[in-house]
Amino acid sequence: MTRLASPLALATCSLSLVLAFPAQAAEDAYAWLLKINQAARTLNYEGTFVYQNGGQLETMRILHRVKDGTIEERLVSLTGPAREVIRTNDEVRCYLPDQKSIVVEHRRANGTSFPAIVPDRLRDLAESYVVEIGRSGRVGGRPAQGVLIMPRDDYRYGYHLWADRETGLLLKADLLNNKRRVLEQFMFTDIRIGVDIPDAALAPQTERAGMVWYRNDKEGMTQAAKPIWEARQLPKGFKLQSSLTRTMPTLAGPAEHLVYTDGLATVSVFVEKRVHGRNPATEGPSRMGALYVLGRDVNHHHLTVVGEVPAKTVALIGSSISRVRP
Repeated sequence: MTRLASPLALATCSLSLVLAFPAQAAEDAYAWLLKINQAARTLNYEGTFVYQNGGQLETMRILHRVKDGTIEERLVSLTGPAREVIRTNDEVRCYLPDQKSIVVEHRRANGTSFPAIVPDRLRDLAESYVVEIGRSGRVGGRPAQGVLIMPRDDYRYGYHLWADRETGLLLKADLLNNKRRVLEQFMFTDIRIGVDIPDAALAPQTERAGMVWYRNDKEGMTQAAKPIWEARQLPKGFKLQSSLTRTMPTLAGPAEHLVYTDGLATVSVFVEKRVHGRNPATEGPSRMGALYVLGRDVNHHHLTVVGEVPAKTVALIGSSISRVRP
């Protein structure tokens, strides 16, 4: 006669299943994050997305191509002021016809898109976030898998991502405060994945005659061997990602640019020497949607701290910046 399992054995098996499920769910969630990162680096796509920040809503058309290891993008604003953005790897050109200007920038410090998923730091996320599988749904007419990334403290925001179930491409991303309210949202309303995108479709269409060019050339950005300034206090999980010296048209002279990240959230610190009679662009704390900015003076230098993080994070990092070498 077959013996029935004892109540203790049944309870032990049930507990094992309960404990194993969250671990497996977390593994699946991390696998989806890697899939999202890989899709952005390998797939061609074109579509229309909306970007909401506070009370502002913007609609943009995007063409994205990966060819011979080169990532190329063209974005065109469909609402609000005319704007066209052309990206080739780390070079970004922003055409602003209403301002008669073209801004060229290189983004060596952080070339990833929102949210900034850094593959080699995915496992570190567990220190600062709870990562888990969310509900399935549909975005832009395509089946999507949800992934929740919720902070373990109030020094960072949370994220609710939806990835295309077939390819892993990020179709929607919500930035959430500690009450899980949406601060910022990016969402495709229509998208075509795996399409052929010709060279002509990626060329700028904005008339360039009479435009003024503002360049932040790659030659004006160098990796610092050792930072001159540093943050003495950082929220748990944040680390120095890079230290650059930048020369920009908007700055009076060379500035040190420090980038701190926890693998998702990023805070930038710019340090420039004060110039007599020239007022800095930022003074004290300010906010633009989910973006917080802090400007303050330290030892005849002006600091600008900016990040898509809570105000207390910018305040903590900004108040602890000090000079560590001549």
